[in-house]
Amino acid sequence: MLLRRVIQHVRNQNWFAIFIDFLIVVLGVFIGIQVSNWNEHLNEKQRADNYRNRLFQEMTINQSTLTTRQESFAKQIEYGLYALESSEEPITQDIAWKIVRAYFQASHVFTISVKRGTYDEIINSGDLALLNNQELVNALGDFYSFSGFSTIDIIPDYRENIRRIIPYQLQRYFHLNCYKVSASDTHHLLDCPPPHEVSDLTELVTNLQANSDIKLDLQYMLSNAGVSIDIAKVLNKKIDTMLMMISNDTPSYRKKRCF
Repeated sequence: MLLRRVIQHVRNQNWFAIFIDFLIVVLGVFIGIQVSNWNEHLNEKQRADNYRNRLFQEMTINQSTLTTRQESFAKQIEYGLYALESSEEPITQDIAWKIVRAYFQASHVFTISVKRGTYDEIINSGDLALLNNQELVNALGDFYSFSGFSTIDIIPDYRENIRRIIPYQLQRYFHLNCYKVSASDTHHLLDCPPPHEVSDLTELVTNLQANSDIKLDLQYMLSNAGVSIDIAKVLNKKIDTMLMMISNDTPSYRKKRCF
């Protein structure tokens, strides 16, 4: 319809009307481009807010997981140290149970792994620039690079060797009654009582205390646990920094912090 009108104005040599038509076309194109740019900007802002919200939730989960991992490693070290220092105690049946339990509980392996689904999605989508915070981008890269070195790929020999010595039936009891994993992947090492019927454990304890290789393996196991605690603490500090950055960049979190 506009084209017909322009043609008619040309035939009539109505140059003012032609100018008005031209102005309408240019203005329409300009407005269309501006609306398109505004929609794109709004879409990018919504995606950035979504990324920041998801990163905040993911990092909060990671922080909780790392904290509980520290507790698990600390409990493991507590058991291990008791096993190593138990040679000074007179061996009664009750003490023998505690020593065997300590040797076994120290043999658990806990991995340090962090959720990274949102970060990987941002990377794969090429959307890092949407975060509009170079310090946060650098902190995320540093966090996930550091966490990549924290997973134990090789199971220490102590776990395998101690489980070659402790009878299978006793190991099953430990697994079922002295070790729990919650839905949030939290591992609990429990000071469980002995089974109702348990054979004399004093000979087993004597053999364990006389086994220098087992003690050396246990020392290495505890060393791994101690390093893992330190790694978890470093990662938690990095998370604290990133949570603060995300809070400062996200209006909804800034409001929460004000109250």
